[in-house]
Amino acid sequence: MLNSVSNFTVFQLCVINKVSLPCFCYHERLTIAGNCRICLVSINNSLSASCAVSSVEDMEIFTDNLRVRLARESVLEFLLCNHPLDCPICDQAGECDLQDISQEFGFDKGRFYESSKRSVENLTSSGPFVKTIMTRCIHCTRCVRFLWEIAGTADLGVLERGIEMEIGSFDLRSLTDVLSGNVIDLCPVGALTSMPYAFNARP
Repeated sequence: MLNSVSNFTVFQLCVINKVSLPCFCYHERLTIAGNCRICLVSINNSLSASCAVSSVEDMEIFTDNLRVRLARESVLEFLLCNHPLDCPICDQAGECDLQDISQEFGFDKGRFYESSKRSVENLTSSGPFVKTIMTRCIHCTRCVRFLWEIAGTADLGVLERGIEMEIGSFDLRSLTDVLSGNVIDLCPVGALTSMPYAFNARP
């Protein structure tokens, strides 16, 4: 349990107090999206995404009770239900946030037994540096927010809603901006990887 401090989000408060919380969509240099929901904590007896809630005085925050652990396992189960089993051939394997967080916070069984997984087309022109396998995307929108807020371009955006949601280009633009290669490091899974590095070595 943590004591709250004003002017910080609950996630930032946990970082200050050296409490480890999983996250996919949060980044200290980008605006808050609250997409992935993996940073759930119990605040005053209700589950909330810690990155999107401001801390106030006398707030009771539980980061690792049974309710929070079960909620995180369920969120990971939803994220993995359509994620392809590409780890043996994925260039992100070994330094993948999804692998690490699933190992630490996930559950060893799933309840989804659909006959086929969701498939998404790769970006048609992702530039000379970014290799895309968009079926792996977990919609954290880090790449979209980086290109809009830091690079100042609108090369990527969120298309459709619900199960049809995907990251793509509104007008089939290619990632040619000088800063676009940074999305490789921002991507927490293997959806955006380095094209020159592909299949050269394993991390």
